[in-house]
Amino acid sequence: MGFRRLLSGEHGMILLTSLLLLSLLLAVGLGSIVSVQNEFLITQNLRGGISALYLADAGIEWGKEHIGAAPGNPPVLVDTKQNFSSGAFSVAFISATQTSPLSTRIVLRSTGTTKNSSQMVQAQVSKNYDLSDAAVGLRGKSRSFNFAVSSFHISGLDYDPSTGATVPGAKPRAGITVDSAALLSQLESGLNGDQRGQIIGSGTNGAAISLSERIPGDALVRFANDLCTAPNAQLSAVPPAGTLSLANQVWGSRAAPELHCINGLVENGDSVTTGANFTGAGILVVRDVQLIASGSLHWEGLILITGNDIGFRTAGEENKEVIGALIINETGPAAGAGPALLDIQGAIRIIYSRAALGGSAGLIQSATLANNYNWLPFYLKQHYWRSLNP
Repeated sequence: MGFRRLLSGEHGMILLTSLLLLSLLLAVGLGSIVSVQNEFLITQNLRGGISALYLADAGIEWGKEHIGAAPGNPPVLVDTKQNFSSGAFSVAFISATQTSPLSTRIVLRSTGTTKNSSQMVQAQVSKNYDLSDAAVGLRGKSRSFNFAVSSFHISGLDYDPSTGATVPGAKPRAGITVDSAALLSQLESGLNGDQRGQIIGSGTNGAAISLSERIPGDALVRFANDLCTAPNAQLSAVPPAGTLSLANQVWGSRAAPELHCINGLVENGDSVTTGANFTGAGILVVRDVQLIASGSLHWEGLILITGNDIGFRTAGEENKEVIGALIINETGPAAGAGPALLDIQGAIRIIYSRAALGGSAGLIQSATLANNYNWLPFYLKQHYWRSLNP
């Protein structure tokens, strides 16, 4: 049987149809192989791109930790590259601009790379220092604490001094911080249940009263000395009789804060007493003398009491308010006679205010701040995060 005859009969049609079906199946098979290969390549590229993006984001997080660990304003930052088995990231700090005495805005860029892919992201972060880590900071030694009344309120929430309301979304601080476990135990044992409820905030582990490694006592002594020797400091002294009375006086305002320093006597037992209508804004440093708030008091900013035989006492039910922070640092021995570190015998409201403290920071010499950034509490805030890939 010849080939022509084979094709011209039924057998030829069956063969031709079979060849066509075989060709079609072969084409479909080849197409499937190519499609699977393309899908595999796309998946590999997508997986590599995602891995590179994760690495780039890890670089941003590393950069934020580096910003937190670097002192100064603006901090000194060094570009870096980190290698891993799956790839690498490189971080570059594009700019660091001081926006206030207590804050810097930093732009950083991170590039994540894998074997076949690369991703770049950029973020802007601000590093913000605070002059206090709580509404009330207690440092050094303490002979005792006295909470004779419950008509007080201590809050580490951030308040706006102009409205008296809390700032939405602001990072809270502790109500009270201490620098030793012994001081913490002594403080907590002096509070009853109702009085504990008058102290709010969020410090270590979210506690309203917490330990802190920031703002150590020896640094506070140097800080107070620098403040009181600054050219803009207004100095006062306790007279030889041992009592300085302050009443019906205005020591600065929100628009024009002032730096005041009161020096106590060498002998123990002297005091500074605020009487009726004593108001002020800025920084008040009280050295080697007890501060007694007995009349109406309103202060916006920082009150720092430091030295030997010092303390803070309230008396009377007149309105007394500190908007900002109060720090008390006893440098003398814990044994013997002397005032309580914190003696609450009258009504007072002490609320944390980042705005009030920030307004006071402009009174501090730049060299003094530069020497103290390393112990100031801070927090980071991310303003944006975006991909730079086309």
